[in-house]
Amino acid sequence: MRAESVVGRGDRQRRVLISTISPEDGGIPANVHFIVRTLRGRGYDPILAYYEPYSLSPHLSVPSFRLLQRRARSEVRHQLDRCEAHAIGAWLPELEFTHYLASAAWKCAMDSCEAHLTVAGNALASLPYLQTGRPFLSWIASGWHMDRKDRVEQFSVGRKIVDRTIVRPVVHRLERSILQSGSVLALSHYTRRLLDDIAGVPVVKDVLPSPIDTDFFRPMPNAQLSGRIGFSGRLSDPRKNLELLLAALHHLRRAGHAINALLIGGEPGQPLRRRIQELGIDDAVEFCGYLPVKELRDKLRTLDLFVVPSHQEGLCISALEAMACGCPVVSTRCGGPEEFVLDDETGFLVAFDPTEMADAIIRVLRNPKLRQRLGVAARQKVTREYSIERATSCFWQAFDQQFGVQ
Repeated sequence: MRAESVVGRGDRQRRVLISTISPEDGGIPANVHFIVRTLRGRGYDPILAYYEPYSLSPHLSVPSFRLLQRRARSEVRHQLDRCEAHAIGAWLPELEFTHYLASAAWKCAMDSCEAHLTVAGNALASLPYLQTGRPFLSWIASGWHMDRKDRVEQFSVGRKIVDRTIVRPVVHRLERSILQSGSVLALSHYTRRLLDDIAGVPVVKDVLPSPIDTDFFRPMPNAQLSGRIGFSGRLSDPRKNLELLLAALHHLRRAGHAINALLIGGEPGQPLRRRIQELGIDDAVEFCGYLPVKELRDKLRTLDLFVVPSHQEGLCISALEAMACGCPVVSTRCGGPEEFVLDDETGFLVAFDPTEMADAIIRVLRNPKLRQRLGVAARQKVTREYSIERATSCFWQAFDQQFGVQ
Protein backbone atom coordinates (compact mmCIF):
# COMPACT_ATOMS: atom_id res chain seq x y z
CA MET A 1 0.00 0.00 0.00
CA ARG A 2 1.66 3.22 -1.11
CA ALA A 3 2.13 6.37 0.88
CA GLU A 4 -0.73 8.31 -0.65
CA SER A 5 -3.08 6.23 1.53
CA VAL A 6 -1.34 7.50 4.69
CA VAL A 7 -2.78 10.96 4.08
CA GLY A 8 -6.12 12.32 3.04
CA ARG A 9 -8.43 9.77 4.71
CA GLY A 10 -10.84 12.40 5.99
CA ASP A 11 -11.16 12.78 9.74
CA ARG A 12 -10.36 9.15 10.62
CA GLN A 13 -7.15 8.84 12.60
CA ARG A 14 -4.44 7.25 10.50
CA ARG A 15 -2.96 4.02 11.86
CA VAL A 16 0.76 3.22 11.61
CA LEU A 17 2.05 -0.25 12.49
CA ILE A 18 5.32 -0.55 14.41
CA SER A 19 6.89 -4.01 14.24
CA THR A 20 9.15 -4.34 17.25
CA ILE A 21 10.15 -6.59 20.16
CA SER A 22 8.22 -7.49 23.29
CA PRO A 23 7.99 -4.20 25.23
CA GLU A 24 10.28 -4.74 28.18
CA ASP A 25 12.83 -2.32 29.62
CA GLY A 26 15.80 -1.43 27.45
CA GLY A 27 16.95 0.59 24.48
CA ILE A 28 14.47 -0.65 21.87
CA PRO A 29 11.33 0.09 23.96
CA ALA A 30 12.78 3.55 24.63
CA ASN A 31 13.10 4.06 20.87
CA VAL A 32 9.54 2.81 20.34
CA HIS A 33 8.32 5.28 22.97
CA PHE A 34 9.97 8.11 21.00
CA ILE A 35 8.37 6.99 17.73
CA VAL A 36 4.95 6.59 19.37
CA ARG A 37 5.13 10.08 20.83
CA THR A 38 6.37 11.54 17.55
CA LEU A 39 3.62 9.89 15.48
CA ARG A 40 0.91 11.03 17.87
CA GLY A 41 2.26 14.57 17.64
CA ARG A 42 1.30 14.61 13.97
CA GLY A 43 -2.07 12.93 14.46
CA TYR A 44 -1.22 9.30 13.70
CA ASP A 45 -2.42 6.32 15.75
CA PRO A 46 0.57 4.04 16.44
CA ILE A 47 -0.14 0.29 16.67
CA LEU A 48 2.44 -2.20 17.97
CA ALA A 49 3.01 -5.76 16.78
CA TYR A 50 5.70 -8.11 17.99
CA TYR A 51 6.69 -11.72 18.42
CA GLU A 52 5.89 -12.69 21.99
CA PRO A 53 8.77 -14.87 23.26
CA TYR A 54 7.85 -18.46 24.03
CA SER A 55 9.48 -18.03 27.43
CA LEU A 56 6.96 -15.29 28.31
CA SER A 57 3.76 -16.70 26.78
CA PRO A 58 4.16 -20.37 25.84
CA HIS A 59 0.46 -20.68 25.01
CA LEU A 60 0.84 -18.40 21.95
CA SER A 61 3.49 -20.39 20.06
CA VAL A 62 3.76 -23.95 18.79
CA PRO A 63 7.15 -25.54 19.53
CA SER A 64 8.25 -28.73 17.80
CA PHE A 65 6.94 -31.00 20.58
CA ARG A 66 3.46 -29.42 20.26
CA LEU A 67 3.35 -29.27 16.48
CA LEU A 68 0.23 -31.38 15.95
CA GLN A 69 -1.56 -30.40 19.13
CA ARG A 70 -2.49 -26.74 18.66
CA ARG A 71 -2.14 -23.64 16.48
CA ALA A 72 -0.20 -20.41 16.91
CA ARG A 73 -2.21 -17.63 18.50
CA SER A 74 -2.09 -13.90 19.14
CA GLU A 75 -3.48 -11.51 21.74
CA VAL A 76 -4.43 -7.86 21.56
CA ARG A 77 -3.19 -5.92 24.56
CA HIS A 78 -2.60 -2.30 25.49
CA GLN A 79 1.04 -1.65 26.30
CA LEU A 80 3.76 1.01 26.07
CA ASP A 81 1.94 4.34 26.29
CA ARG A 82 -1.43 2.56 26.08
CA CYS A 83 -0.92 1.56 22.44
CA GLU A 84 -2.98 -1.19 20.87
CA ALA A 85 -0.44 -4.02 20.84
CA HIS A 86 -0.59 -7.35 19.00
CA ALA A 87 1.41 -10.05 20.81
CA ILE A 88 1.92 -12.73 18.16
CA GLY A 89 3.06 -16.30 18.59
CA ALA A 90 4.99 -18.40 16.07
CA TRP A 91 5.29 -21.92 14.70
CA LEU A 92 8.57 -23.61 15.66
CA PRO A 93 9.93 -20.69 17.71
CA GLU A 94 13.17 -22.65 18.25
CA LEU A 95 14.24 -21.71 14.71
CA GLU A 96 14.10 -17.92 15.31
CA PHE A 97 13.48 -17.01 11.64
CA THR A 98 9.88 -18.14 12.23
CA HIS A 99 9.27 -15.39 14.79
CA TYR A 100 8.25 -12.79 12.24
CA LEU A 101 6.87 -14.89 9.39
CA ALA A 102 3.84 -13.22 7.82
CA SER A 103 1.17 -15.33 9.51
CA ALA A 104 -2.54 -14.57 9.47
CA ALA A 105 -2.15 -12.58 12.70
CA TRP A 106 0.60 -10.45 11.18
CA LYS A 107 -1.43 -9.89 8.01
CA CYS A 108 -4.44 -8.81 10.03
CA ALA A 109 -2.35 -6.27 11.94
CA MET A 110 -0.70 -5.00 8.74
CA ASP A 111 -3.99 -4.72 6.84
CA SER A 112 -5.43 -2.49 9.57
CA CYS A 113 -2.67 0.10 9.12
CA GLU A 114 -1.67 2.51 6.38
CA ALA A 115 2.07 2.78 6.93
CA HIS A 116 4.54 0.24 8.29
CA LEU A 117 7.60 0.80 10.49
CA THR A 118 10.13 -1.37 12.26
CA VAL A 119 11.90 -0.38 15.47
CA ALA A 120 14.05 -3.31 16.55
CA GLY A 121 17.46 -4.66 17.39
CA ASN A 122 17.86 -6.21 13.95
CA ALA A 123 16.15 -6.28 10.56
CA LEU A 124 14.27 -9.57 11.02
CA ALA A 125 11.27 -7.74 12.53
CA SER A 126 10.64 -6.31 9.04
CA LEU A 127 10.11 -9.78 7.55
CA PRO A 128 6.27 -9.57 7.44
CA TYR A 129 6.53 -6.44 5.30
CA LEU A 130 9.01 -8.05 2.91
CA GLN A 131 6.87 -11.17 2.51
CA THR A 132 3.73 -9.18 1.71
CA GLY A 133 5.39 -6.62 -0.55
CA ARG A 134 4.65 -3.55 1.59
CA PRO A 135 6.79 -0.40 1.65
CA PHE A 136 8.40 -0.02 5.06
CA LEU A 137 10.80 2.09 7.08
CA SER A 138 13.13 0.30 9.52
CA TRP A 139 15.08 1.81 12.42
CA ILE A 140 17.70 -0.81 13.27
CA ALA A 141 20.17 -1.04 16.16
CA SER A 142 22.48 -3.84 14.97
CA GLY A 143 22.97 -6.81 12.70
CA TRP A 144 21.20 -10.08 13.52
CA HIS A 145 24.43 -11.95 14.26
CA MET A 146 25.87 -9.24 16.54
CA ASP A 147 22.51 -8.86 18.29
CA ARG A 148 22.66 -12.48 19.51
CA LYS A 149 26.35 -13.45 19.40
CA ASP A 150 26.89 -13.71 23.16
CA ARG A 151 23.54 -15.43 23.74
CA VAL A 152 24.43 -18.20 21.26
CA GLU A 153 27.44 -19.12 23.38
CA GLN A 154 25.02 -20.31 26.05
CA PHE A 155 23.15 -22.70 23.71
CA SER A 156 23.30 -26.45 24.22
CA VAL A 157 25.46 -28.47 21.81
CA GLY A 158 22.40 -29.72 19.90
CA ARG A 159 20.95 -26.26 19.55
CA LYS A 160 24.29 -24.89 18.34
CA ILE A 161 24.30 -27.49 15.56
CA VAL A 162 20.78 -26.54 14.47
CA ASP A 163 21.72 -22.89 14.65
CA ARG A 164 24.84 -23.33 12.51
CA THR A 165 23.32 -25.62 9.87
CA ILE A 166 19.76 -24.26 9.54
CA VAL A 167 19.01 -21.01 11.33
CA ARG A 168 22.04 -18.91 10.38
CA PRO A 169 22.01 -19.67 6.62
CA VAL A 170 18.28 -18.91 6.38
CA VAL A 171 18.45 -15.70 8.41
CA HIS A 172 21.48 -14.37 6.56
CA ARG A 173 19.59 -14.58 3.27
CA LEU A 174 16.47 -13.04 4.78
CA GLU A 175 18.40 -10.25 6.47
CA ARG A 176 20.11 -9.23 3.26
CA SER A 177 16.82 -9.24 1.33
CA ILE A 178 15.10 -7.14 4.01
CA LEU A 179 17.87 -4.55 4.10
CA GLN A 180 17.85 -4.24 0.32
CA SER A 181 14.05 -3.89 0.13
CA GLY A 182 13.07 -1.22 2.65
CA SER A 183 14.15 2.22 3.73
CA VAL A 184 16.69 1.83 6.56
CA LEU A 185 17.71 4.14 9.38
CA ALA A 186 20.68 3.08 11.53
CA LEU A 187 21.01 3.75 15.25
CA SER A 188 24.64 4.86 14.89
CA HIS A 189 27.39 5.23 12.32
CA TYR A 190 28.77 1.95 13.64
CA THR A 191 25.42 0.28 12.88
CA ARG A 192 25.35 1.92 9.45
CA ARG A 193 28.67 0.33 8.50
CA LEU A 194 27.52 -3.01 9.85
CA LEU A 195 24.20 -3.02 7.94
CA ASP A 196 25.73 -1.82 4.67
CA ASP A 197 28.27 -4.63 4.94
CA ILE A 198 25.55 -7.23 5.56
CA ALA A 199 23.51 -5.99 2.60
CA GLY A 200 26.53 -5.97 0.30
CA VAL A 201 25.61 -2.49 -0.97
CA PRO A 202 24.94 0.86 0.75
CA VAL A 203 21.35 0.64 2.05
CA VAL A 204 21.19 2.94 5.08
CA LYS A 205 19.50 6.24 4.27
CA ASP A 206 20.53 8.09 7.42
CA VAL A 207 21.69 7.71 11.01
CA LEU A 208 19.01 8.30 13.67
CA PRO A 209 20.50 8.05 17.18
CA SER A 210 18.20 7.61 20.16
CA PRO A 211 17.25 11.10 21.35
CA ILE A 212 17.84 12.21 24.93
CA ASP A 213 15.62 14.64 26.82
CA THR A 214 18.35 16.93 28.12
CA ASP A 215 15.83 19.10 29.97
CA PHE A 216 14.88 16.06 32.04
CA PHE A 217 18.30 14.37 32.21
CA ARG A 218 20.37 17.21 33.58
CA PRO A 219 23.06 17.52 36.26
CA MET A 220 22.44 17.95 39.96
CA PRO A 221 25.98 18.37 41.36
CA ASN A 222 24.92 18.11 45.01
CA ALA A 223 23.61 14.58 44.38
CA GLN A 224 26.98 13.19 43.20
CA LEU A 225 28.56 10.59 45.49
CA SER A 226 32.34 10.41 45.45
CA GLY A 227 33.67 7.02 44.41
CA ARG A 228 30.38 5.67 43.03
CA ILE A 229 30.60 4.13 39.57
CA GLY A 230 27.51 2.89 37.78
CA PHE A 231 26.08 0.68 35.07
CA SER A 232 22.55 0.53 33.63
CA GLY A 233 21.33 -2.26 31.35
CA ARG A 234 19.85 -5.75 31.40
CA LEU A 235 21.90 -7.62 33.97
CA SER A 236 20.92 -10.92 32.32
CA ASP A 237 22.22 -9.92 28.87
CA PRO A 238 25.61 -11.56 28.22
CA ARG A 239 26.51 -8.79 25.78
CA LYS A 240 26.77 -6.40 28.72
CA ASN A 241 29.89 -8.26 29.90
CA LEU A 242 29.48 -7.44 33.58
CA GLU A 243 32.33 -9.78 34.44
CA LEU A 244 34.76 -7.14 33.12
CA LEU A 245 33.32 -4.41 35.34
CA LEU A 246 33.36 -6.67 38.39
CA ALA A 247 36.97 -7.68 37.73
CA ALA A 248 37.99 -4.03 37.41
CA LEU A 249 36.20 -3.20 40.67
CA HIS A 250 37.97 -6.12 42.37
CA HIS A 251 41.30 -4.76 41.11
CA LEU A 252 40.52 -1.28 42.47
CA ARG A 253 39.40 -2.51 45.87
CA ARG A 254 42.50 -4.66 46.26
CA ALA A 255 44.56 -1.54 45.55
CA GLY A 256 42.83 0.19 48.46
CA HIS A 257 40.49 2.50 46.56
CA ALA A 258 37.15 3.23 48.26
CA ILE A 259 35.00 2.64 45.18
CA ASN A 260 31.55 1.06 44.98
CA ALA A 261 29.33 0.14 42.05
CA LEU A 262 25.62 0.67 41.43
CA LEU A 263 24.21 -1.86 38.94
CA ILE A 264 20.78 -1.00 37.51
CA GLY A 265 18.73 -3.37 35.38
CA GLY A 266 16.77 -6.25 36.82
CA GLU A 267 17.38 -8.83 39.49
CA PRO A 268 20.84 -10.43 39.53
CA GLY A 269 20.91 -14.17 38.90
CA GLN A 270 22.71 -16.64 41.12
CA PRO A 271 25.79 -16.89 38.83
CA LEU A 272 26.29 -13.11 39.08
CA ARG A 273 25.84 -13.09 42.85
CA ARG A 274 28.19 -16.05 43.17
CA ARG A 275 30.86 -14.30 41.10
CA ILE A 276 30.65 -11.19 43.27
CA GLN A 277 31.16 -13.35 46.36
CA GLU A 278 34.14 -15.11 44.76
CA LEU A 279 35.74 -11.73 44.07
CA GLY A 280 35.10 -10.58 47.63
CA ILE A 281 33.31 -7.39 46.61
CA ASP A 282 29.87 -8.04 48.16
CA ASP A 283 30.07 -4.86 50.21
CA ALA A 284 31.01 -2.79 47.16
CA VAL A 285 28.09 -3.68 44.86
CA GLU A 286 24.52 -2.39 45.09
CA PHE A 287 21.73 -3.63 42.78
CA CYS A 288 18.67 -1.79 41.55
CA GLY A 289 15.90 -3.36 39.50
CA TYR A 290 14.35 -1.64 36.53
CA LEU A 291 13.40 1.86 37.62
CA PRO A 292 10.78 4.40 36.55
CA VAL A 293 12.48 7.07 34.49
CA LYS A 294 12.50 9.69 37.25
CA GLU A 295 14.12 7.28 39.71
CA LEU A 296 16.62 6.22 37.04
CA ARG A 297 17.60 9.86 36.45
CA ASP A 298 18.00 10.43 40.18
CA LYS A 299 20.30 7.40 40.45
CA LEU A 300 22.39 8.51 37.46
CA ARG A 301 22.87 11.89 39.10
CA THR A 302 24.59 10.19 42.05
CA LEU A 303 27.32 8.65 39.90
CA ASP A 304 30.90 9.81 39.85
CA LEU A 305 31.46 7.81 36.65
CA PHE A 306 29.41 5.64 34.29
CA VAL A 307 30.95 2.41 32.93
CA VAL A 308 30.12 0.50 29.73
CA PRO A 309 31.86 -2.93 29.84
CA SER A 310 29.88 -4.37 26.89
CA HIS A 311 31.11 -6.68 24.15
CA GLN A 312 28.85 -4.90 21.65
CA GLU A 313 26.48 -1.91 21.67
CA GLY A 314 24.54 -0.42 18.78
CA LEU A 315 24.53 2.88 20.68
CA CYS A 316 23.98 2.62 24.51
CA ILE A 317 21.20 4.98 25.54
CA SER A 318 21.96 4.61 29.24
CA ALA A 319 25.46 6.04 28.75
CA LEU A 320 24.01 9.04 26.90
CA GLU A 321 21.50 9.62 29.71
CA ALA A 322 24.34 9.55 32.23
CA MET A 323 26.33 12.00 30.11
CA ALA A 324 23.32 14.33 29.94
CA CYS A 325 23.42 14.30 33.75
CA GLY A 326 27.02 15.53 33.57
CA CYS A 327 28.65 12.15 34.17
CA PRO A 328 31.75 11.09 32.17
CA VAL A 329 31.98 7.55 30.78
CA VAL A 330 34.60 4.82 30.62
CA SER A 331 33.67 2.35 27.89
CA THR A 332 35.09 -0.58 26.01
CA ARG A 333 35.54 -0.22 22.26
CA CYS A 334 32.25 -1.94 21.56
CA GLY A 335 30.70 -0.04 18.65
CA GLY A 336 28.20 2.75 19.27
CA PRO A 337 29.83 4.30 22.37
CA GLU A 338 32.97 5.00 20.37
CA GLU A 339 31.04 7.83 18.69
CA PHE A 340 30.43 9.81 21.89
CA VAL A 341 32.97 8.54 24.43
CA LEU A 342 35.98 10.54 23.27
CA ASP A 343 39.33 9.97 24.97
CA ASP A 344 40.18 12.74 27.43
CA GLU A 345 37.17 14.74 26.20
CA THR A 346 33.99 13.03 27.45
CA GLY A 347 35.60 9.98 29.04
CA PHE A 348 37.97 7.17 28.07
CA LEU A 349 37.86 4.12 25.81
CA VAL A 350 39.58 0.94 26.96
CA ALA A 351 40.27 -2.59 25.76
CA PHE A 352 38.54 -5.66 27.19
CA ASP A 353 41.06 -5.77 30.01
CA PRO A 354 40.14 -5.29 33.69
CA THR A 355 43.45 -3.64 34.58
CA GLU A 356 43.13 -1.09 31.78
CA MET A 357 39.53 -0.39 32.75
CA ALA A 358 40.49 0.00 36.41
CA ASP A 359 43.30 2.41 35.49
CA ALA A 360 40.90 4.58 33.46
CA ILE A 361 38.33 4.59 36.27
CA ILE A 362 40.77 5.66 38.96
CA ARG A 363 42.36 8.23 36.64
CA VAL A 364 39.04 10.06 36.54
CA LEU A 365 37.96 9.56 40.14
CA ARG A 366 41.18 10.74 41.78
CA ASN A 367 41.26 13.96 39.74
CA PRO A 368 38.19 16.15 40.48
CA LYS A 369 39.20 18.78 37.92
CA LEU A 370 39.47 16.16 35.19
CA ARG A 371 36.15 14.64 36.23
CA GLN A 372 34.49 18.08 36.10
CA ARG A 373 35.92 18.88 32.66
CA LEU A 374 34.88 15.52 31.21
CA GLY A 375 31.39 15.79 32.72
CA VAL A 376 30.75 19.25 31.26
CA ALA A 377 31.93 18.14 27.82
CA ALA A 378 29.84 14.96 28.06
CA ARG A 379 26.64 16.93 28.59
CA GLN A 380 27.52 19.36 25.80
CA LYS A 381 28.08 16.43 23.43
CA VAL A 382 24.62 14.99 24.14
CA THR A 383 22.87 18.35 23.98
CA ARG A 384 24.51 19.16 20.65
CA GLU A 385 24.16 15.83 18.82
CA TYR A 386 21.45 13.72 20.50
CA SER A 387 18.57 16.15 20.97
CA ILE A 388 14.90 15.26 20.53
CA GLU A 389 14.53 18.04 17.95
CA ARG A 390 17.30 16.66 15.78
CA ALA A 391 15.95 13.10 15.97
CA THR A 392 12.39 14.20 15.20
CA SER A 393 13.50 16.08 12.10
CA CYS A 394 15.50 13.07 10.87
CA PHE A 395 12.57 10.70 11.40
CA TRP A 396 10.00 12.82 9.57
CA GLN A 397 12.30 13.36 6.63
CA ALA A 398 12.71 9.58 6.23
CA PHE A 399 9.01 8.87 6.87
CA ASP A 400 7.78 11.46 4.38
CA GLN A 401 10.21 10.29 1.70
CA GLN A 402 9.28 6.64 2.10
CA PHE A 403 5.53 7.11 2.24
CA GLY A 404 5.17 10.01 -0.16
CA VAL A 405 3.68 12.45 2.33
CA GLN A 406 3.51 15.95 0.86
